[in-house]
Amino acid sequence: MPEVQALVSDAYTAYSKGDLAAAERLLAAALQQSANNVEARVLLGIVCARKGDRETAVINLQQALALDPKCYEAHIALSTILFACGQPDQAINHGQRAIDLQPSDPESYHHLARDLIAHERADAAVPYLRKALQLAPTKASLIQDLAAALTDIGQLRESLELWQKLTRLHPRFITGWIKLGGMYLASRDFTEAGNCGRKATSLNPNSAEAHIVAGLALLGGGEAHKAEVHFRRAIELSPNEMVAQSAYGLALHEMGRFDEARPYFERALELRPTHGQSYYSLIRTRKTTAEDRPLLDKLAAHLDDAGASLLDRSYMHYALGKANEDLGDFEVSMRHYDEATCMAEQAWFSQRPPDRARYSEVIQATIETFTPSLLQSLDRQVQNSQKPLLVVGMIRSGTTLVEQILSSHPKIKGAGELTYWHDKAASAFDYKARQIDERALTEMAVGYLELLDHLGPGYERVIDKLPHNYAMLGLVLAAMPSARVIYVKRNAIDNCLSIYTTAYQHPPAFTLSRSNILFGYREHERIMAHWKSVLPSSQLMEVNYEDLIGKHEEVIRAMVDFAGLEWDDACLHHEQNEKSVNTPSVWQVRQPIYKTSVERWRRFEPWLGEFGELKHMVPFAQP
Repeated sequence: MPEVQALVSDAYTAYSKGDLAAAERLLAAALQQSANNVEARVLLGIVCARKGDRETAVINLQQALALDPKCYEAHIALSTILFACGQPDQAINHGQRAIDLQPSDPESYHHLARDLIAHERADAAVPYLRKALQLAPTKASLIQDLAAALTDIGQLRESLELWQKLTRLHPRFITGWIKLGGMYLASRDFTEAGNCGRKATSLNPNSAEAHIVAGLALLGGGEAHKAEVHFRRAIELSPNEMVAQSAYGLALHEMGRFDEARPYFERALELRPTHGQSYYSLIRTRKTTAEDRPLLDKLAAHLDDAGASLLDRSYMHYALGKANEDLGDFEVSMRHYDEATCMAEQAWFSQRPPDRARYSEVIQATIETFTPSLLQSLDRQVQNSQKPLLVVGMIRSGTTLVEQILSSHPKIKGAGELTYWHDKAASAFDYKARQIDERALTEMAVGYLELLDHLGPGYERVIDKLPHNYAMLGLVLAAMPSARVIYVKRNAIDNCLSIYTTAYQHPPAFTLSRSNILFGYREHERIMAHWKSVLPSSQLMEVNYEDLIGKHEEVIRAMVDFAGLEWDDACLHHEQNEKSVNTPSVWQVRQPIYKTSVERWRRFEPWLGEFGELKHMVPFAQP
């Protein structure tokens, strides 16, 4: 009869090959000869767990520990199995006991951390991962798991640093580049995300994930035409990758190819029926009609699915809000918009609500600092350039339409929404001390002009249309006195209603509730009143959105003249402009000038709520 150790060895071999039945028979024979063989008990427990018989697995492992309380392998196995049995406290006790037995082995900490992460306890896993990483500071799997856990608990800065460390230590580890690219995408740093995407695709040109990162970086940077190539390749490599399908649809959508985009959104929804953003994008490809009722019924049926996240459900409600508005059922439409914004606010702002006090403080400091005398006294040594053309205003006021019109001119390049001034403002303006650093201001101007030259080589004007640049016009024009600013102003209620009823991939701070929007709008009015009082008409032009719609040629000619350029008829046909548009206005700016967005608020008048406070600002006579 074979010796016990030989039977156990053969059982290990069978287990490693996946032959669980043979392993179980061999271990039963071993235990029949030696019932107190700890190694056989532990392996039998592991085999039973793999077969799904957790109860028998626990019994065998507990018997092993009764024979040898210091059996490391038994504690490790019991920890994993008890987590799966829904006994986390006992599982952690066994995991901690394994650590006590081998405190200098990083794997003992890592094992417990992995079990905690698998059962959605990332917060509890982090201390164990930190300790493991102290013991093995270059181990790729440890860095990866700690970075992912930190992301799960919202510690994004440290997570980013760890992914950066991983790519430095293991530059050929493609997962590191893909995850780091994803972190940059989440923070809207599309330049760095693009660098990661290029590195990942160079390491493995056949990685669908790498192509998705590269494509999303290009899409975020306003280069949908280039992104299309990556998304098409990702779909070729992985036809069932939902993200690739949805992202390709978004790229086509941003290029104005709405009919082409629809099948990709539909395919994404086949792969994930609760993907709210794909529903929203699909609804936005055209005006909803009665023929779309089956789609709306399907959408509504998934609103309460357990697999739908809060953001998924929010997007679904936005989609139903837009669809019912198209169909003329404005009460139902508003009900869905209310649900959508409530869910979006909870998802985005519940942990970090917008800081109204600080925002008001910065606005007040800006008003007190950027006086006419200060703007005249600054020693601006940078060479003046007329290349910068800023388009500012509240979001949803028409800034995208103005950019699309003006960038139709052959001498004007639309660069999209550049975050340059927001990223660097603190280096030149200490709002608490009300002080300007003139040297930093000069450096910012030089850097900005270099950026515009890079984005629009050969163009006489380059448009930066980040709407919120309105808050720092003093800084911009102090740095570059020859820059020009077009301020787009829209009917207050229409503007606020549009902000409220729009879904955002990354919502600005003062959105997602009526009170937040009203606060943001009033602060915007306050700072713009200041700029209009201190800036000359040669630097600041106000364009009324309603005039742009109602007297479009007259207003467009005035804007081109303000930009200091000769007239070009292409500006009257902005819908033919092939520049990709990655703002919520993408569908609207692909259409000829239309008037249905003017006084839109009247359709929703009974349900305006706090927005009704803005009626005194309506520039039109009440009917």
